Amino acid sequence: MEMFAEIFTRPSSASPPAAILWQESPMSVTTAFESDCRECLDALRASLIRLYASMGLDPESPQDIARTFKLNKTLTWKLSKVINTSDTLTGVSHVPGMSAMRIFLDALDRRGAQRPDLQAVRDAAERFEQTIELHVGDRPTLELVLDGLAPGADDRLEMSRKLAFRGNSGIYGVQARTRMALHVLAPNADDPRTLDLAMVRGYVGFRRLRPSVRWPLFQVRAWSTGDDPIMTRPLWEPLEPSGSGQQTCLMPSFSSANLPEICTQATPEGTDIVAMPGPVGNFGAIDCIVGDMMRSAVSRYRSADDSTGELGAAITVPVESLIVDLVVHEDLSFALSPKVVVFGHVAPHGRPSGREDALTTLPIMDEVRELSGRPPAVATPRIPNYPDLLARVCDRLGCPLGKMRAVRLEMKYPPLGANVVLRFELPEAPRTS
Repeated sequence: MEMFAEIFTRPSSASPPAAILWQESPMSVTTAFESDCRECLDALRASLIRLYASMGLDPESPQDIARTFKLNKTLTWKLSKVINTSDTLTGVSHVPGMSAMRIFLDALDRRGAQRPDLQAVRDAAERFEQTIELHVGDRPTLELVLDGLAPGADDRLEMSRKLAFRGNSGIYGVQARTRMALHVLAPNADDPRTLDLAMVRGYVGFRRLRPSVRWPLFQVRAWSTGDDPIMTRPLWEPLEPSGSGQQTCLMPSFSSANLPEICTQATPEGTDIVAMPGPVGNFGAIDCIVGDMMRSAVSRYRSADDSTGELGAAITVPVESLIVDLVVHEDLSFALSPKVVVFGHVAPHGRPSGREDALTTLPIMDEVRELSGRPPAVATPRIPNYPDLLARVCDRLGCPLGKMRAVRLEMKYPPLGANVVLRFELPEAPRTS
């Protein structure tokens, strides 16, 4: 399958990088930190259990303890989590700071707690603080470390990504609520060995924090397995022809009426669709949706040097959430179980997105989910009039909406400058008799 715009392919013969300079090795990187934290946490948990038992306190009832001892309920809730969790990283994230621990211990001391039990908790808490200082320096850094080690796929690095969103919004002077990417694939009516493709890209709630900002909303990059990159072929058609659509493929019916000037700029890396300067804040906020389509855009089957299909989105604006939908004809079920790979760079024009062990692959492991219904239930409050948009695209392609299936990737705070890719295996071509 050839690569086009924000859809990518990786030939199966791609060679590995000469050296892996940035790869995560959980056994070598996290063992000492986690081992020391586990030892300290176990000691703190054991001392807290003894203290609670001696006072007749139920760790399952943190609100009752807060009322009885006139303590902050968040503090008693955290201590309950430390006592009850069996996961080291989760427990570490809930350990109160020393000032809060002193408040807790002083409250129990006034109510007659045994001094040896109190001292055991105090010693364990101080040892925990010393361990944190030794490994990472301070609590804020600890939070970043734990964020990167989170066991769940959906929350990996979420706190760090949120901090980056806020910082990048201020630095670059732009932000958006939602980045959307809709990709629709259907067999070509004349040649079912190839697939028709429609792509819709957009930002919802894009706004400037500085009036002079001129910003690339979309970065279009392309290559193919042949000598002629697909984006140079004059075969792309705007999904909604308009006065400016010949260059930007703007879809006015789904974009804001108060759009600033949107222009297309050729760069050495590809093509950028750029929003020119405009008002700051909510008064200048816009929804900008662009879309185009191509007949017989890509091969339906794998070849000797091309075994995967890819699609995705380049994150060119600090954004709160990303929604990538892949909608395919029911005969193309092979595309409905893609793997998500997040690269820390936008693929340059004419070069593949990269292997999963590439230098800049990020440890973000979100997964797609299938959307129910025929037609797929794509409605979301994050994208206005989304079902109408999908219906418009399918009508333009000439594919029955009731025969389409869909999967969705949702990601909070995708990293600025990242390439979020959905990658799936292409099937073998049927044998001809």
